[in-house]
Amino acid sequence: MTETPVDNPRYQALQQALVNVERHVAQLRAALDEPFGLFSGDAVWIGPVARRFGEDLGHYRMRLRQQAETVVAELEAEIRRTPPKVSPAVAREEAARLSGEPRAFTAF
Repeated sequence: MTETPVDNPRYQALQQALVNVERHVAQLRAALDEPFGLFSGDAVWIGPVARRFGEDLGHYRMRLRQQAETVVAELEAEIRRTPPKVSPAVAREEAARLSGEPRAFTAF
C-alpha cells in the first residue's frame, strides 16, 4: 500500500525563510547606497585619503550586495534539493525536527 504524499514541512519552512531573507536582503542591498551617494556626490572631502575611502566604500557596498545574494542563492539551492511532497512518516519526522521535539529511536 502506497501512502499519498503530503506537504513537506521542511520545504514549507524553507519557503517562508526565503520570504523573510529576501525582505532583509533588500535592506542590505541598499544599506550603503545613501552614504555612497553622499560621498561620491559633491566634493565634501578631497585628496588621496578621500579617494581611497571612496574606493573602499564602493568595494564594501559591492561586497555586501554580493554576500546578500549568496545567502539567497544558497537558500534557493536548498529549496531545490528539498522535495515539496513526502510520505506522512517523513512529514511527521520533519515537523518534529523543526519544532525541536526529540526524535524516536528507530531500531534496524
